Amino acid sequence: MLDSVMSRRGGSPVLVGRAAEMAALDAALEAVRQGEPAAVLIGGEAGMGKTRLISEFTVAVRGAGVRVLTGACLELGADGLPFSPFTAMLRELVRETSPDEIAALLSGSGRAAGELGRLLPELAVDRSPQSDPAQRAEREPEAFGAHAWAGEGTGVMGAGEARAHLFEGFLSLLEHLASERPLVLIIEDAHWADRSSRDLLAFLIGYQRAVRNLLIVVTFRSDELHRTHPLRPLLAELSRIDWVDRTELPRLTRGQAEELGAVVRGRPLDRGDADAIYERAQGNPLFTEELLACSDGCDLVPDSLADLLLQAVRKLPDDTQEVLRVASAGTGVTSDALLTQVTGLDAARLVAAIRPAVAANVLVTSGDGYSFRHALIQESVHADLLPGEHSAVHTRFARAIDADPGLVSPGRSEVEKAHHWYSAHNTTGALTGSWRAAVQASNTVAHAERLVLLDRVLELWEQVPDAAAQIGADHVRVLEEAAAAARDAGGLQRGLSLVELALTELDEATEPIRVALLLRQRYLFQKDLGANQSEADLRRALELVPESLSAAARTQLLLVGSHCGISPQNRGRAMDALRLARELGNRDAEVEALAHLAKVEAGLPQLAAVDSEPFRLLTQARQIAQQAKAYNPTLQVVILETHLLCGAGEFERAAQAARRGIADAERHGLARTGGAFLSINLAEPLWYLGQWDEAVEVAGRALDLAPPPRTRVGLWLVEGAIALAQGDLSTAARRAGACRAVLAAGGYDEQHHLPLGVLDIDAALAAEGPAAAVTVAAEALARFEVSTASPRYAWPLLVSAATAAGQTSGEDAVALLDRLRALAEKTDARGPVQRAWQLSFETLVPRAPLGPETDGTGHRLAAADAAVAAWEAVGQPYQAAVALVHAARIALAERSPDQAAARLRRAAPIARRLGAEPLAAQVADLTRRAETGGHAGDGGLTGRELEVLTLVAAGQSNREVAAALFISPKTASVHVSNILAKLGAATRTEAAVKAHELGLLGSLAQ
Repeated sequence: MLDSVMSRRGGSPVLVGRAAEMAALDAALEAVRQGEPAAVLIGGEAGMGKTRLISEFTVAVRGAGVRVLTGACLELGADGLPFSPFTAMLRELVRETSPDEIAALLSGSGRAAGELGRLLPELAVDRSPQSDPAQRAEREPEAFGAHAWAGEGTGVMGAGEARAHLFEGFLSLLEHLASERPLVLIIEDAHWADRSSRDLLAFLIGYQRAVRNLLIVVTFRSDELHRTHPLRPLLAELSRIDWVDRTELPRLTRGQAEELGAVVRGRPLDRGDADAIYERAQGNPLFTEELLACSDGCDLVPDSLADLLLQAVRKLPDDTQEVLRVASAGTGVTSDALLTQVTGLDAARLVAAIRPAVAANVLVTSGDGYSFRHALIQESVHADLLPGEHSAVHTRFARAIDADPGLVSPGRSEVEKAHHWYSAHNTTGALTGSWRAAVQASNTVAHAERLVLLDRVLELWEQVPDAAAQIGADHVRVLEEAAAAARDAGGLQRGLSLVELALTELDEATEPIRVALLLRQRYLFQKDLGANQSEADLRRALELVPESLSAAARTQLLLVGSHCGISPQNRGRAMDALRLARELGNRDAEVEALAHLAKVEAGLPQLAAVDSEPFRLLTQARQIAQQAKAYNPTLQVVILETHLLCGAGEFERAAQAARRGIADAERHGLARTGGAFLSINLAEPLWYLGQWDEAVEVAGRALDLAPPPRTRVGLWLVEGAIALAQGDLSTAARRAGACRAVLAAGGYDEQHHLPLGVLDIDAALAAEGPAAAVTVAAEALARFEVSTASPRYAWPLLVSAATAAGQTSGEDAVALLDRLRALAEKTDARGPVQRAWQLSFETLVPRAPLGPETDGTGHRLAAADAAVAAWEAVGQPYQAAVALVHAARIALAERSPDQAAARLRRAAPIARRLGAEPLAAQVADLTRRAETGGHAGDGGLTGRELEVLTLVAAGQSNREVAAALFISPKTASVHVSNILAKLGAATRTEAAVKAHELGLLGSLAQ
């Protein structure tokens, strides 16, 4: 029982990667609440988290007042105890209530109570010894066996009739229970269900229309369902019923596994650990948690896990187990032909030996070969090999492939041989083979595999005499190649370590060019890791390589220098690099230099009109790259192009260009690096366009590739912003926390830190109220130099801070508003997007405090409408809807309910389409107020909110309110935020005034 027996030493406090399945269960429960039948069949391999999912669901629904009855099937075989899960449910029900209460429920159900007494003695109508089911079973065994319940036995009453009464009795009991409140029936581990239990399950689901308020949930292990398993036809039959939903729990994606690892360990995993755990656990949540729990990294599969993984293997015939031990030395899919060579069996004997392993789902067929169903099964089998067997088997594999490379996939022979020589402890063969295989991997753009092979060369270097002569390259050359592979594979920290090691082995006096290029690499790795940098490496590199020594190396150094900021000096570097590239005929460098010039020309606002000089330079660069078929420079062009297009409000064009760029990156084996980075530049415009589902999908796919840390931050920020807009505060908080953990290890970067500040302010406002959000905003402004930041990132931060400050009063809010006004006056607004942000800010924070005598009726509303028009012009529906809601609040404050209603009618469908539930709730509340002429008898406030409002009007702080009402300050803050929203008030003072005008305080006092 892998799901239930395994210890959860590293168990996660958060259920990761099961949001869709939890949503499906919630939807099914909602369907039964609405009077519809619903059943959910949940399959999955052992360890996929079926029990955990059901446990989380059970806790949640019980907290909502739903009754849950659970029964698990036992691993006793087809002739085990009949009806065991249903007996367990009845026992649970008896503990919750009493036999007499159940009997009362069934008082009008004829023989039902008596038949249910067959399952549980406490329910027998006559509790005398003669009616004890255990004693009756001794006298009439045929009436209690599995076959009897199927209608094949006889008794005092026909077994078929008895079974029918029992089935009807159980259904009647459920009907009575569900009439009181919603009822969820859970049958776990149905792959072990006896025939009687399967029959009763089929009966209950088939007659679900007769029972309102009943949800049935069934779990089973799909990996246990061999072709003749008795549950398979039942599942097929049930799946054809309209109200039955069958789902299979998928393995975790790489991104979800990383998230699980971060939750379990309390910190983000480093790249090596994350890759190793995911490769071994293959997305199985329980296996992942077990490996995470190992303090030593679990070089060997934990014994408890290995024993369970090998249960199925040890039941197989001896000759099958022998073939599995040999096959465990293979990699991926091992062909029939290769297995024939290494086992020494002819084709017929090999098939006969393998067939039981396939039937038991230990091996799976794929193409013309076989692979283990799970990597940890293969690993556990391989660990059972004795030392002599281990070396001998791998040697046989290596020799077989050397004799006939066609035994493995095209282009894989050198890689496969290197693996087997290494595993056979043949150091010379492993070193030379790994070097050759690294070249083969480079040709197939398998960058991660190439890095593994080069690391192996470095590992074996000291063990092989004349290693440099063996491969024709010195140690530094291997380090340089490994660093390049690490960059392409996204292993930035590993690449930095390799570069620093190479620098220790070189003398700049004798090899200045190699040293300079390594200094360039070190600068780039530190930049991509977000580490605190200085330009000392670049300056020294440029000093070491004047143009006269090497124009080619000088060009590479100038390109890096021109890329590290926007300044006249860097413009000069880009111009020099462009000149040298053209003199050398280096088209790659020419493309890169043009791209750097475009970035410099775009300037600090990071904005360029599509017909401006930066885009002309990018067009020229793209044309040259296409002619030269230069991919890496093309990637840089696409990244900058999509970035500038998005900043200019050309979201559709930015998304189209990013999609093309991602596809090209995947073709060149750079999905994990350049492709994942471009995914940010695709997800962002999709977020702005309101295509949120696709944006989340794009970000999720990129995160599954485990990209570099700063790339992950960009993707998390998009996910967090969308989650928050949709009301998913927990996901938003997790994404923000993950971003902070990564950014804490590096230097300041406005394109990451300022959007994180926005997410933190908005999350604090949603979860804790405006006072807390004001504190977060003030801290963000103190930490970051917003006055010198790009307006592209500064304006959203200013608007979020102003939104929080406008919803509360007090010295902190006033001080924040003054600070925001000063910053806004110094911040440019170039282009339509930045102008829209500026208009939104000015709607929230007028240039000077405005009163009725200065702004005039309708002035604020006209300003709010201008912001709406600006957002609509750039095609950002969410921001347009937010602006419409703000305009509606102003209209209500100006006693113009009709104008408020008109704006809310425009905002409502946008909020619904986007799934922006918090915004939709605001729209609904304001619409109610508009329909009652701008106010209602209670202002739409709850009783508790009226109590809070009375204290707020008396001038009490959130903490004083909390103390008076015996609630937490956080809860008080949430109530105040809701009150301000419902009254359309910007401050606590304004809310108090409106409360007096509406007579709310007086009515409460009465």
